[in-house]
Amino acid sequence: MRYLAAASLFLFAGALALAQKGHDVEIVEAKARRVEEGRLSVDGRVRVTGRKSVSGLALTFDFLTSDGALLSSEKAAVEDDEIKRGDDSAFHAETQNPPGSVRFKIRAFDSSGRQLRVGNDGPFVID
Repeated sequence: MRYLAAASLFLFAGALALAQKGHDVEIVEAKARRVEEGRLSVDGRVRVTGRKSVSGLALTFDFLTSDGALLSSEKAAVEDDEIKRGDDSAFHAETQNPPGSVRFKIRAFDSSGRQLRVGNDGPFVID
């Protein structure tokens, strides 16, 4: 019985530690607008909020329908090669405009391809 209680406490502590881990990056602002037939312009700012700086930050924009279904994804690199903890960086991307897309969410990856935890990832409305 003591072993069961100790194991439960250990699992609870591990789950609590994972829940308290913050985001690696946070989207400060994001805007998308239709610029011409079949094209979108996506602009914004991202801040590194994790414990370490991020090298080779790439963002993936997931374009969604009005009911939240994924239509397509487009990837774009952030302007700065390395972003230090607490610093912001601008992003700009020109992408295809998937027919029926009205919103988008953002995912982030570092230079090694590891997916980062993103705060304020959307969905954002396409103007």
